Amino acid sequence: MSTSSTNTLGKYQIIREIARSNDIVYEALDPSINRRIALKELQIPPDLQGSAHRERIERFWREGKAAGRLSHPNIVTIYEVGKDGDRHFIAMEYLEGQTLRDQLKSGGPLPLKQVTDYAIQLCSALSYAHQNGVVHRDIKPENVQVLPGGYVKLTDFGIARLMGEPSITQDGQVFGTPSYMSPEQVAGKHIDQRSDVFSLGVLVYEMVAGQKPFTGDGIVTITYNIMNMEPTPPPGAPPYLVSVIRKAMNKDPNMRYQSADDMAEDIKNQNASTPYSMDTTGYGMAPAPLSGSWPPQQPQVPITPYGTPLPSTGAGASPDPFAQGSPSPSAAPLPPAPPPQPIMSAETRNFLGVFLLMVALLGMLGFAIWAVGLAFKSYQIASTSGIAQKYYDQGNKIYSRGDLPAAVEQWSNAIRVSPDSDSAKKAREAIFNISATLAGQYLDQRNVEPLKTEAKALIEAGPDRPEGHYYMGAGLYLAGDTAKSVSEYEFAVRFGGNDYYAQNARHSLVTIYTYQGDQLAGSGRKEDAIAAYQKAVNYCDSGELPTVQGKINSVGR
Repeated sequence: MSTSSTNTLGKYQIIREIARSNDIVYEALDPSINRRIALKELQIPPDLQGSAHRERIERFWREGKAAGRLSHPNIVTIYEVGKDGDRHFIAMEYLEGQTLRDQLKSGGPLPLKQVTDYAIQLCSALSYAHQNGVVHRDIKPENVQVLPGGYVKLTDFGIARLMGEPSITQDGQVFGTPSYMSPEQVAGKHIDQRSDVFSLGVLVYEMVAGQKPFTGDGIVTITYNIMNMEPTPPPGAPPYLVSVIRKAMNKDPNMRYQSADDMAEDIKNQNASTPYSMDTTGYGMAPAPLSGSWPPQQPQVPITPYGTPLPSTGAGASPDPFAQGSPSPSAAPLPPAPPPQPIMSAETRNFLGVFLLMVALLGMLGFAIWAVGLAFKSYQIASTSGIAQKYYDQGNKIYSRGDLPAAVEQWSNAIRVSPDSDSAKKAREAIFNISATLAGQYLDQRNVEPLKTEAKALIEAGPDRPEGHYYMGAGLYLAGDTAKSVSEYEFAVRFGGNDYYAQNARHSLVTIYTYQGDQLAGSGRKEDAIAAYQKAVNYCDSGELPTVQGKINSVGR
């Protein structure tokens, strides 16, 4: 048991508690040199036992060791990692100011100069950490302290990885904050310094836009978006910074900045080696087909009380039979009009009245049946939605542990017990996202049959969504069925617009049609080759178009 006072921990005198999350952070005093410090004490949940208990302690000491080996102006300084009885603590630099999260909450998007200044400082901190064998793994606004004067410090190395040392994390375990994790971090794969670069790209995006690039109503949707979706450019960012963010957040680590120094260099020089093209196409107003005002103005003509035009007073005008005035002397008097005849007989009116009454009664009865059915359906949803929500939440917890089949089972239960509830809708989306993620993995592995199975499930779940058609097209192409593959890719383009899947489908179609054109040109069938190349042109982006046009010109000569 600890023998220390509640007002001391090790040699440090506790002044007050300043933060509490997984651990407790105190403001404290080092009496030996009269220095104010931050003192972080490990907190272990009472129900944590055995190997999990030991791992929690080891991870806490690993945090102190990771940050303690670093001495950099943009990284919090660690003074000591120690133990007092059964209490574990880290003594560190006391930081004034506020977290970047607090700054974003209070002020929204940051000015561009502030964004680039913070980004360059954080690049410097990460570059130094990486050179000293430390990968942070949890870059987010909560772990960036903004000091008076505009300096920033990177904090909380609680899940940092020390390169060259045995990992505490088991294979497949995922640590980090979902919205800021790299794709390889989400997948539980090996990570290096490029994972921190991705997270920093996310952080820079949020500083510019005031919102995260990857969002969703649950961890499954967020991680699915990280793995599969490209966020829209942050509003207000200049093109060079959009390019920097895009390169930092490339889903392929090999296509990202390979170091934080490279990223900082592009920010300083307002340059990026991967340009980002933005669609600036506008839609103008077509000119009126005829000169003059539209619609055409009609001439103003006097009209009678019945809406008919009054006759012209010019020569040859026909008299108006409805004109008001004295009768002509030569006109014969008209006979009195006969009394109006009834439109229908009394018997017909009685029958019609009874018929309309029956229709009204049947209508009221149908409305009552509909209202009762609607009320009963609402009652069913209300009485079962709570159960569905529990299944949905349980599925999320299981998913976070990496057990996908068990998570899908729980989400399926949510759909079964309350198919029309909001929880069931979210569960369907979660299952859809899992299936898309698996399809992406099978495509990477070139595992054709499982890929087609997942693609079929995606098409059945969302026939008007691009994911299933894209993956089915890929599976059919790998299986050698090019014609059906083209059809599925075209569906993906139609339903996806300009999203990630539609863009990939367009690229695949360009590849297929270009290859066909090359084969036809090689066999001397020039007209057919040009036709194939023209089909490729329909799907080319700006980078692919010159190559295909060059092939057309070459064959046409």
